[in-house]
Amino acid sequence: MLAIHIAQRFNGEIVNCDALQMYEGLPITTNKIPVPERNSIPHHLLDCISLTEEPWTVTRFRGQALNILEDIKSRGRLPILVGGTHYYTQSVLFKGSVLDENVQQVAPDEQELKWPILGASSEAMLEELKKVDPVMAKTWHPKDKRKVRRSLEIWLTTGQKPSDVYEKQKQGLVASDNNHNLIDSSEREIPRSQDVTSAFQHEPLILWTHAPPSTLHPRLDTRIDSMLDQGLLTEIHSMHHSLQAQESTGKAVDQSRGIWVAIGYKEFMPYLLALDLLPPKDLANLKREAIERTKIRTRQYARSQLRWIRTKLLSALAEEGALGRLFLLDGSDAESWASDVEASAERITAAFLQGADLLPDPRSVCPAAVEMLSPGGRQERRVRHCDVCGKTMTTDDSWRDHVQSMRHRNTVKAKRGHNVALEN
Repeated sequence: MLAIHIAQRFNGEIVNCDALQMYEGLPITTNKIPVPERNSIPHHLLDCISLTEEPWTVTRFRGQALNILEDIKSRGRLPILVGGTHYYTQSVLFKGSVLDENVQQVAPDEQELKWPILGASSEAMLEELKKVDPVMAKTWHPKDKRKVRRSLEIWLTTGQKPSDVYEKQKQGLVASDNNHNLIDSSEREIPRSQDVTSAFQHEPLILWTHAPPSTLHPRLDTRIDSMLDQGLLTEIHSMHHSLQAQESTGKAVDQSRGIWVAIGYKEFMPYLLALDLLPPKDLANLKREAIERTKIRTRQYARSQLRWIRTKLLSALAEEGALGRLFLLDGSDAESWASDVEASAERITAAFLQGADLLPDPRSVCPAAVEMLSPGGRQERRVRHCDVCGKTMTTDDSWRDHVQSMRHRNTVKAKRGHNVALEN
């Protein structure tokens, strides 16, 4: 809704950067803003992919989005990027931020013919990745088929180790660990008037609406309940019918990519598949479990979005001396949304359009900005496996959360005497 408000106030048009909202239909599953609430503001890159199409690569998205941005600006209007797929947004903001640019383009249906390993299990692909790039192999969860496959694709199509490719990108785009204390207890200013345009496709202003977990998580839970009331299960059922129709023609559908990773689809399938098979009591239990899994996944995704902003976006902006282009708006109090978020966003946008040197210090906008607008230390990926629980984690935070969880502690008590393997 903030984007609509800004677009109305400053003659803007909205460009969607949410990978799932690009799919046709499924407005509840993908949480699209209803058409009547768009207030006639033009929206681009919504409902432009059918469920039967291959998911877009970030390169294709970036090319389409940049063309649209140029068109909007040529008509004297303000382009506003909106959406939760942060690597899509960041690919449009920064120059040289897409790994795929140097990758040989091979049609998806030809890849497995050319490189049969890409059709293997995630475990088999990971073993192959260990042979060619053990550094990269250590960063992925054994079940994360999409990322393991993507790393192998980089090796097969470029001849370069994916870890080397990512390192080159990081050196050119992302700040080193030495830059992580960019906002500290000293009172030095965040640079505001510095010319940062050379690093960006277009001169940016970034607005980040934020609420702490204690406020955000209950809102997310309520949103899931509302989605169910609006017909979420009907949409999930239609997705499954589409999947079955595609597979009946012999088409292999990769459910680790695109619309098939939408939160709720996999979580509710056991319940939907059991509707005609189990008694009401068992169905009620399955539904309750599916709702809880969906809420947990949604909260996890919100945390991953926050991590992306704090470890990747903040670091990339810091590297370019552009931290003064990111403004946090405190959305904790819904009753004060108009003053805390909308009015603040209006003032900042007006200043930006008059000249970047007129922008305020981002830390002056609200108290939460002082704490949140600091990179806070980038977490390196490190795979760890708990033999007791049979779980694999890929970051220090996820490992710490696991070993402190009640489930882990109870399992350890039940299996007293077993050893926990800390790392692969």
